[in-house]
Amino acid sequence: MKVGDYVRFKNGTITKINSFSEKDNPLFNILINAQYYNSSDIKVSSPNIINLILPMDLMYIDILPDNCGGIVVPRIPETYCELEQIINEIKLRNYVLKGIVTKEQLIENMYKVESEVN
Repeated sequence: MKVGDYVRFKNGTITKINSFSEKDNPLFNILINAQYYNSSDIKVSSPNIINLILPMDLMYIDILPDNCGGIVVPRIPETYCELEQIINEIKLRNYVLKGIVTKEQLIENMYKVESEVN
């Protein structure tokens, strides 16, 4: 990991590293953006944010990347195959990734509706 990389934590949080330092603290051994983390809390890091996206993450994608506002649509790939198709469109610059809400964040903030049986 280095400054400029993106990190996805096990809790689903994604952040860009603006500052980074490894410490010899037995509890928190990595300093990222002025906050200490245990290295075991990190799921994956990459210089490219699209490498951190997993199936069931909500992506906001501009499907008309012509710099005229475009059409931003939500996409939740259910499988790695669907995810790969969307990522290929992003790499080909047919789509522009505008935002991500991870599966873990969706679950954490979801209001669960209990069904009523009549």
